[in-house]
Amino acid sequence: MSFSHRYLRGQGRGSWRGGASRGNRGGVWHPKPPQTVPLELKGPTIDSIDIQTLLVEEDAPEIVNVEYIASYNWLDGTNPIVLVPGSPPAWTPPAEDFQLKQDEGDVFRDINAARYPSYPIEPVLRSIIALQPDFDLHSVDLVGCGSTIGNLLRFAGSQARPFRFDVDVVGDAIFFVRRENSPTELIKDVRGYGHTFPEGYTTWDSDSRRSVSHQRIIRYEFGGLRFLVRTETDGYLRDAGDQTINSLASQVPLEDSIANVSMSSSPPSAAQKLQLKMQGHKVSQAQIFDIKTRAQQNIFNMEEILPRLWLNQTSKFLLAYHRYGLFDQPKVEDVRQLVIGWQKDNSTLLGRFHAILRRIVDMVRDSDEQQLEVSWDGQGPLLITKQVGKGRKALPSDLCRLWDDAANVETS
Repeated sequence: MSFSHRYLRGQGRGSWRGGASRGNRGGVWHPKPPQTVPLELKGPTIDSIDIQTLLVEEDAPEIVNVEYIASYNWLDGTNPIVLVPGSPPAWTPPAEDFQLKQDEGDVFRDINAARYPSYPIEPVLRSIIALQPDFDLHSVDLVGCGSTIGNLLRFAGSQARPFRFDVDVVGDAIFFVRRENSPTELIKDVRGYGHTFPEGYTTWDSDSRRSVSHQRIIRYEFGGLRFLVRTETDGYLRDAGDQTINSLASQVPLEDSIANVSMSSSPPSAAQKLQLKMQGHKVSQAQIFDIKTRAQQNIFNMEEILPRLWLNQTSKFLLAYHRYGLFDQPKVEDVRQLVIGWQKDNSTLLGRFHAILRRIVDMVRDSDEQQLEVSWDGQGPLLITKQVGKGRKALPSDLCRLWDDAANVETS
């Protein structure tokens, strides 16, 4: 079910969130990133989208048929290891509020690229295969994240925030892959309480200790397009019915039967393979929430977060006000009706958003190019261009072959 009047159901963000990691509960490590093309370089233009002349359908679509598919946690350390399904940190507020220290230091802008620069979206498919081996790969049109899809939503609203991301076609699925200046790009000198607040008010469960981020994959439909969306989640409300997967000694081998997890003091290279451990417990969409922290005098405008909550289909939100780091009994609130109201009030925006998505999907599928780029400089048209140099693939070859194998099964 989804946030609509027909279906009602029950990047996480502290003060620096909005695509950045919530930070590391352990050390920061810097894997050697693959060689990248300078962002100012663009290939030949394949298509462009002018928001002023875009044809939009009269009836705006809504998100329907929302379903949790998989999840994983990034584990702190010098090897790229994910726990599947993992779990978000649980809401565990202290008995009495106490004054927190202010954030300091740097955080990765894109934790998935920083942890695994070779194929930042690979953990999405690995976790799905581990949890749902019979998942129908041909039931998906678009695979993206809160950043890439959110960028297109902001473009639909003419919010002048430049962006750029890669596009890759795998089988009949189109992958949107986030692209920053560097896989290990940092947000420098973080301030506020968006990191120390979760440290003080949430706790990683015993089966997810040493985690630094919880990533979730949900599936839904929007105007006939079928999405897989990956997002980062700040926390969850515990429930007695949680399904636990706690096999500490159990590991799922990837394509080459990964051996026991080993830790190393040296940073991983770009060629180091992703490792996966079956550990954690599934948490429903109804239990998760996002976080924002604000000083008491800085009133937060919910219009800043509602588009993200709609896109990620998150029904709960924690807005925590503080006075110089002292919070006053913050509570997780149900914001389902606010999200439904935002969807209703922004039908024109969502109509443009759908038209942009449909235009990109149709153009990419009709193009002879497999790897493309989508970019916007904050003004003028959205550009869809050919990638410069060797195309950047979203997935390794063994995962790409799964689409061919699935197609062969259907035709046999």
